[in-house]
Amino acid sequence: MEYLYLKWVDYKTNKKYLIGALFKENGKYYFKLSKSHVEKALEEKIISKAILPFSDYDKIYESDEIFAIFKIRLPKIEHYTDEELEDLLKDLNMEKYDEFEYLRKTKGILMTDKFIVEEEK
Repeated sequence: MEYLYLKWVDYKTNKKYLIGALFKENGKYYFKLSKSHVEKALEEKIISKAILPFSDYDKIYESDEIFAIFKIRLPKIEHYTDEELEDLLKDLNMEKYDEFEYLRKTKGILMTDKFIVEEEK
């Protein structure tokens, strides 16, 4: 099973704090917070609970669609022309568009927050 890890980057130190793991199985998406890592970041006052996309440490969240925290990091391909989509796929070396693979390749970086999505290294 492949995982992508949601991390928070401290803008002062560039240190990455693990928030949780996203995985996809049988067409469903799952997300689990990393309790120990999130509690440490909260304790160090690096993040606040207000920015967390989920609140229950003991729950594995499940959805037929990708979760909102990740969806905002994806292009709205329904607005792309066939040519634009083809160019996007070519630029990312992808055969077909897949949300999970797109996040893996782009890290889901936005200018509006300090979350990133990474594979385990």
